[in-house]
Amino acid sequence: MIVRFASVLDIKDFVSIATVQPFSVLVNDGEHCVNATSFMEMCTLDFQKPLIVDAGSAENEAVLAACAQNYIAS
Repeated sequence: MIVRFASVLDIKDFVSIATVQPFSVLVNDGEHCVNATSFMEMCTLDFQKPLIVDAGSAENEAVLAACAQNYIAS
C-alpha cells in the first residue's frame, strides 16, 4: 500500500492509526524504513517520494487500509 500525507496532522493521525493495530506497521521511502508508530521516525522520511507501508501480510494491510483510507495514494 502506498500512502501520501498533505500535512503534519495527517502524519500524526496515521501514527495514531498504526499505534492501535495489533501488528507492526513499517513505512519505507526507498532509503529509510521506520516504525509507523513513532512520530519522530515518521518525520525522517522523504515525503516527496511514495511511502510504502508494510503491515506484514495482506490481511493486516487490508485492516490498516480500511482505517487509513484517507492516506492511500491513488
